[in-house]
Amino acid sequence: MGDHTGFTVVLRGYDQVEVDALMRRLEKALASTDPGLRASVRAELNQPGFRVRMRGYDREQVDEFLRRAIDRLA
Repeated sequence: MGDHTGFTVVLRGYDQVEVDALMRRLEKALASTDPGLRASVRAELNQPGFRVRMRGYDREQVDEFLRRAIDRLA
């Protein structure tokens, strides 16, 4: 699936703490067979609502990663 720790840090990008927290929930959901958990995280990936901060993760990289992750949770 790819390692999210490789996201580039840019001047104005997604809040790193928020992205990292969602990535932990994603990892848990991918390892789970619970359809409710997988569906919940999938919905969250569709509308993550990350704040933009100084020195955040590159938005395009994160968005692309989330698009691929949604497919994996289907």
